[in-house]
Amino acid sequence: MKRYAQIMPTQKANGVLKRAVKPMLRKAQAEVPVSLNDNERISLKRRGASANAFRKGGSTRRDLRIKAVPPKYNEVGRVLVGVSKRADKVGWRTVFITAGTKTRKTRAGANRGRVKANNFLQRAYNGTIDGVRADFQKEYRIAFVRWARSTWPQIGV
Repeated sequence: MKRYAQIMPTQKANGVLKRAVKPMLRKAQAEVPVSLNDNERISLKRRGASANAFRKGGSTRRDLRIKAVPPKYNEVGRVLVGVSKRADKVGWRTVFITAGTKTRKTRAGANRGRVKANNFLQRAYNGTIDGVRADFQKEYRIAFVRWARSTWPQIGV
C-alpha cells in the first residue's frame, strides 16, 4: 500500500477510508448514551409556538460524523469519527461524556453531582478497528486499480 500511496491522490484514499470506517460510525451511534428525560429545547434561536417543546435526547448521536483530515507523512489517509464541534452541534460536551467529571459542589458545599466516564468512542473503535483495517486494504486495492485504469488506460492495469 505504501507504493500505491505515493501515486494515488489522497482524496481517493480518504474516500475509500470514509466508506471503510462507516461500521465504526454505526457502532458509535449504537454505543452513545442517550438521556430519556433530556430537557433540551427544540429551538434556542427561534421563539415560536413550539419554542418551549423539548427533545427526548440524542443530540450526540445525531451529531456523530466522519471527518477527513490531512494524513501524516507516513499515512495513506486519515479520518476521524467523532461528534461535530460546529456552532450548532454538541461536540463541545463530548469530553464530559467520555472522560467524566469530578464531583461538583457549590461554594456553600451543596453537592451538584458528577458525570461518570462513558467512553463510547473508544468502545466503538476497539470493536470495529480490525474489520475497518481489513475492509480498507481490500477496497483500497480495488480503488487503486480503478483509478489507474481511468488515469493511465494505455498501460493496461
